Parts: sequence; structure tokens; C-alpha cells
Amino acid sequence: MLEVREFTEAQAWNEFVAAFPIASALQSWGWGEVKRLSGWVPLRLGVYEGGRPLGAAQVLLKALPGGLRLAYAPRGPALLRLEDLPRVARALAGRVRGTYLHLEPEAGLPAELPPPAFPGLHPIEPIQPAYSLWLDLTQGEEALLKGMKEMHRRNARLALKRVALSVEGEEGFPEFFRLFEETNRRAKLLQHSEAYYRAVLKEMNQPLGEAFLALARREGEALAAGLFVAFAGKVDYLYGGSSRKHPEAKAPMGMHLAAIRHALARGYQVYDLWGVPRTPEGSHAEGIHRFKEGFGGRRVQFPAYAYPLSPLFRPLTLLLRLRKTWTNLRVRGNPRDVLG
Repeated sequence: MLEVREFTEAQAWNEFVAAFPIASALQSWGWGEVKRLSGWVPLRLGVYEGGRPLGAAQVLLKALPGGLRLAYAPRGPALLRLEDLPRVARALAGRVRGTYLHLEPEAGLPAELPPPAFPGLHPIEPIQPAYSLWLDLTQGEEALLKGMKEMHRRNARLALKRVALSVEGEEGFPEFFRLFEETNRRAKLLQHSEAYYRAVLKEMNQPLGEAFLALARREGEALAAGLFVAFAGKVDYLYGGSSRKHPEAKAPMGMHLAAIRHALARGYQVYDLWGVPRTPEGSHAEGIHRFKEGFGGRRVQFPAYAYPLSPLFRPLTLLLRLRKTWTNLRVRGNPRDVLG
């Protein structure tokens, strides 16, 4: 018999979620508070079997015109085993009002294998990046450097000589946001308001988690900066930007080295480079992919599933896909997704 309980307190929720081997920072309390700025309402539900935890889902809810309703668990639910996903989904469905329940647990499956199929769950296009690269931090800095491609390893050593590295909080935000905006304009990428990223930095500093900025400066000027979040043993590189000044300084590499060293000092196990294209050739993010794959690491995938809650499930997914394609055409003149 499965039981579902709602959580209403940050410390208790984060302790519950972080205890699962499959977990994500996007399932932490702070991420739900960030998403309130975009009109989502978080619902935090724990699933138990015989009184023992089986899964946890922070489901974000949003009403749409026409009586439609989104119910989305970003990189969730948290699970003991991926095989438990169908049962956890059924339990959650009894407490969630929506057109369908969108699930994408952060299992980090091998990218080269077909995603598993589950009874009652429909494969669906993920909202978060479907593929990423994970670095194993438990091997230490020297082994990480040895695991990089030769050019990356050389650039890392150059960066350590040519830029000053730092990890900061709110005091570094203006420099981060300037570089982030500059990069998004250059790459024709959409972004949220400044208040949104300030909220990420604030709300993700929470029980059992943290958010920080990593910066690389040359002669006092920030040339690269990234916003990172950490939770449940992983560090995620969510947002970043860099200047085209002084390319010889290898500032983007320096920024990542600052974050990696911080992660090693804190005892985190995984460094998530967060988002690489499904098929790099011809992708809008082909250059990003080349840079990230230079770090080595393991290419992983995060398949997504839908648990239908209404006969309008398929029409809504079609409408959402059409809206995304139109946005791609409007912003970049190409229907292909950035990480497609």
C-alpha cells in the first residue's frame, strides 16, 4: 500500500529528497521557490510504501487557458530505484490535478543505450536538457586533468597562470549578469529577467544546498563567470557567460576550474556540465558541445515520461511542441532546438 504525504517545511523536505540515490537540485525546496517567479506553484509530495520512503516529487503546477494545467516534476521524482517510477507516478497522480504529469528523473543513464520503457508511461520530450556530461569528482583534481583532452589540459594550465580565480556570492552578481547577457545576445539565446537569476543565487542557498558564482578575472576585469548550484552530492553548472576579450587567457576554462576546486573542497561527488546537444553536428550549441566534451567525463541522458491525467494529454503536448518551434524560428530563424 502506497501513501503520499505533503511536505511544508524546507529543512524536512531537503533532508528527505537528498537521501535518495536518484535526486536533483531541481527537486530541492529552493528551486520551487525560484519557479514561483514564473507563475508555477510547487507541491512537495513524499511517497511511502509500508511506512518507508519510496520516492519524492516536487511537482510544479501552472494553469493554462482552456482549462489545461501543467504538472511538471523538474528532474524528478527522486527515487530509490528507477524501476519504481511507474508506481511512484501512479501514487502522485492521485494528488495532482493536471492534463498530464511530466516526469524526468535524474538517473544519469548511459547516453548510448535506448531509454527504458515503463508500463503506463509515455516517452516525452524533456523540458530540461536531455543529455549532459558528468565528471567524477571523487578521483581528485590531478585525475580530472589527466582525463581531459590534450588541448583542454593545456588550456587549463594556461588559465591557472593567466587569470585570477574566485568563488563568490551576491557581490559577484553584477559581473556575472553582464557577461551572461553579453553571451546570450551573441548566441541568440532567450533568458529570464535579472530578478530570476538573483532568486536562483538566493533561494538555492538553502538547507543541505548552496548556490555560488565562479569567476575568472584578468587585471581585475571579469572575463568569465558562471552560476552554480549544489545539492545531494552534485554541482550543476546552470548559467554562464564570457567576454571575447583576451581569448589567450582561457577565462572560461579558469571559471570551471574555480568551480571544480570549490566542489572538491566541499566533498561533492559529481560535476554536471549541464546540457549538451543530442546530435552535435549542425546544432546551435555545437561549439558549446566541443568545449564541454573536452573535459572528458561520462555522457549521460535523462529520458522523460508522461503519465496522462486527461484525454487532452496528446493535444497539449502537440501545442507545446508547436510553441517551442515557433519560438526557435522567431529568436534564431531555425526550428531546431538549441540542444537538439
